[in-house]
Amino acid sequence: MAALKHRRTALERVEKFLSETYFTDCNLRGRLFGDRCPPVSLSCFQTPRRIPYDEAVGQEFRPAKVGDSFGPTWETCWFKVELSIPPAWAGREVHFVWESDGEGMVWRDAQPVQGLTKEGEKTSYILTRSMKELEPRSLTLYVELACNGLFGAGKGSMIAPPDPDRRFTLSKAELVIFNRDVYELLMDLEILLDMAQLLGEENQRSFQALYTANQMVNMCDVTDTSTFPAARDLAAAIFSQRNGESQHTIHAVGHCHIDSAWLWPYEETIRKCARSWVTMVRLMECNPELTFACSQAQQFEWVRSWYPGLYAQIQDFVAKGQFLPVGGTWVEMDGNLPSGESMVRQFLQGQRFFQEQFGRICSEFWLPDTFGYSAQLPQLMRGCGIGRFLTQKLSWNLVNTFPHHTFFWEGIDGSRVLTHFPPGDSYGMHGRVEEMLKTVKNNKDKGRVNHSAFLFGFGDGGGGPTQKMLDRMKRMTDTDGLPRVQISTPDRLFSALEKESSQLCTWVGELFLELHNGTYTTQAQIKKGNRECERILHDVEVLSTLAVARGGTFQYPASQLQQLWRLLLLNQFHDVLPGSCIQLVVEDALQYYAEIRRAGARLQEEAVQSLCRELLQPKAGSTESTLVLNTLPWERTEVISRTGPAGTETLGMSNLGLW
Repeated sequence: MAALKHRRTALERVEKFLSETYFTDCNLRGRLFGDRCPPVSLSCFQTPRRIPYDEAVGQEFRPAKVGDSFGPTWETCWFKVELSIPPAWAGREVHFVWESDGEGMVWRDAQPVQGLTKEGEKTSYILTRSMKELEPRSLTLYVELACNGLFGAGKGSMIAPPDPDRRFTLSKAELVIFNRDVYELLMDLEILLDMAQLLGEENQRSFQALYTANQMVNMCDVTDTSTFPAARDLAAAIFSQRNGESQHTIHAVGHCHIDSAWLWPYEETIRKCARSWVTMVRLMECNPELTFACSQAQQFEWVRSWYPGLYAQIQDFVAKGQFLPVGGTWVEMDGNLPSGESMVRQFLQGQRFFQEQFGRICSEFWLPDTFGYSAQLPQLMRGCGIGRFLTQKLSWNLVNTFPHHTFFWEGIDGSRVLTHFPPGDSYGMHGRVEEMLKTVKNNKDKGRVNHSAFLFGFGDGGGGPTQKMLDRMKRMTDTDGLPRVQISTPDRLFSALEKESSQLCTWVGELFLELHNGTYTTQAQIKKGNRECERILHDVEVLSTLAVARGGTFQYPASQLQQLWRLLLLNQFHDVLPGSCIQLVVEDALQYYAEIRRAGARLQEEAVQSLCRELLQPKAGSTESTLVLNTLPWERTEVISRTGPAGTETLGMSNLGLW
């Protein structure tokens, strides 16, 4: 009993030394930040619109203070923050700390530089790693604050309808000294504590980790940083003890699943992309090993249009192999409701965009969060140059647990793609020891393959990885008792799986998700609009092609059709077409359908006029006639209606042949 009591006491001792709640006046956590100072001035203005930076900075700003509340929901507040770094802080790491409800973006010198979201553990912008004598001490920042959270503004719960009257409070805005040596020691102790707690009392490494952590607490004087290096050396000795050759390898890839619309409208998604991706750029500047997989060509196009300076930086990191375009589709669409032609267009538009913008197409289909998977998808993937597939949502099945994490998926025509589900059952991991152990324990195919994906970063509402997640995993690269963890890429993961694929099983047919009932019927007007617009664009393309083939001056409306197709493909996103989105998104979707109908009708009329000009010319003495065109590739017999001069409707039978 003495040993058990000692273990419990030692665990509690280390926990309290790291606690954010207890003993922060004397523990290590309480020394993370040093001196603080408030802004020289803080002012703001509020608008119901999402306006660009150039327009925002020209507005009239009024005094504001910490503790003020803003709103209601969906409003935007722009803050002007004037700062002055004290001369005594020379040589120190200085952060601008901002804590508020709502999602923020820091602007500096007319460019976005950092996303700030308390829910996403991003509450500071690093002004300098070491304040130099010649660095400017006075500067002005702007903070664009969206009056909505990472997951919208649900009233009472996340997926409830938005609360239109929610208020958003600014709780902190200040300059602080960040003690990097304290932070690194905290990271060491956090990993050792997790190993001690999670590896279990029967595991030798658990006791080694706990004994080392306890020694480190003994050695540390939190008021004297000169005691830290010796303690860190103890931790390094544990982390440097290597694994055996048979240890499972986890491929960690930064990720930031952003729903193109869900609990927020499309316009807010544009800002979510910018907030998340500019944060990734900052992380990549400091961590050249970081990789970040990012799908959905539509989101790249939004950032390209609205934030060209940020987009140029992203292109640089794509070229360096850190910012990784994946997926090959325009959006992460619903996997069942769109027509086969629409699914082909998802790949066509996505792959075309990635080829034009980055000089490459995607080799993997990336669809972690859709509500089911049609059996036609393997055939479509193969036809679009893709032989690899990653998803995660099937782990949410309510009744029948899916039997594999790595397998071949075979479609209705026999096409096969190598498929992988991250065994941790999440695309939003935080780089914790517990998640690494779960990834290996859960893997249903670990006897067949020895590699797994680990997608880390805040997702769904955006956010992405944090420095803390990266620093946790650096300590687990090859540490005895834990799986090997390497920052990797989807290509390296799938290449490793392909080498081990000879023993993999094959799943034939649909991948059925036993969850999210009602997505085939909810918001029927969206589903009706989708099908009508699919038909309209089909007819425009058929008639325009025939008009071009007939010769003459008619020009095929390629750019207009691409724009309309992209609108339609956007509405096929997996939280829009299934109807699992808020009312604001429904209104946007119906507006896009109306736009497609109007423009489609105009393009169709132009094609018919060119194709059937002679038939449409009235002839002397002829009775009024009706022109009927068959745009389908088979003969049809249809009842057609015609309105007479008196407004009465007459019906007739028409035999529609082939062109």
